[in-house]
Amino acid sequence: MPEVDCEVWYVRAATVPEELVALLDERELLRRGRLRGAGDRRRFLAAWALARLVLAERWGCAPSDVAFDRTCRYCGGDHGKPKLVDPVESEVDVSISHTGDLAVLAVTSRGAVGVDVEDASARESVGPHLESSLSEFELRDFRARGGGYADFVVRWTRKEAILKAVGKGLAVHPAHVEVTGSRTSPRVLALPAVLGRPDSFSLIDAPLPAPYRAAVAIVGRAATLRVRDGADLIGAVADRGDHAPSA
Repeated sequence: MPEVDCEVWYVRAATVPEELVALLDERELLRRGRLRGAGDRRRFLAAWALARLVLAERWGCAPSDVAFDRTCRYCGGDHGKPKLVDPVESEVDVSISHTGDLAVLAVTSRGAVGVDVEDASARESVGPHLESSLSEFELRDFRARGGGYADFVVRWTRKEAILKAVGKGLAVHPAHVEVTGSRTSPRVLALPAVLGRPDSFSLIDAPLPAPYRAAVAIVGRAATLRVRDGADLIGAVADRGDHAPSA
């Protein structure tokens, strides 16, 4: 078996029982409590429970031994790129994304990683997103190909994955990040100098259950990507009832 450079885990938020809230630490509980929508709270729980369980299984430790720091390096808020506190693997990096009923986690030891997932169903008009998200080149290419919302989502997830990998989020305007579209293999075409060189990123589409589309960006070269369903992992822990609050 070839070495897997990056794992992408996903789980349906509806399958994560509320009692797994015991896996969240105090800061995460506060952040979840600030979310107004029940769906937002379910997705938040699914994402962070999945992250702790995946890493606990990977390292052979208790979920409560896995700790994250989300301090933003720009403003000090609690919304920054998640960093592992005292990780077993010094080079491991993670990224989390969630939308609709799906939560997604990317884990790698190859370099900084970013993952983004979106619902690609055609319920939403693409019009309001185009000029605010695409460069002039991308906009011309998109219109020439007669793209719809699903095509836009492919390009958007690729952009967001790059920005999340470098911890910039939307601090850099997405129109300044140029990537290939849905009918072309994922590749970075142009970046602001502050983000580095386009060829320093590996950009990979992650196959997920429809209608979700996801992309992973890694600062460095990645040869293989494994996508895994976290339902059994979540279910096994919920059945055992051995989860405990994080410190």
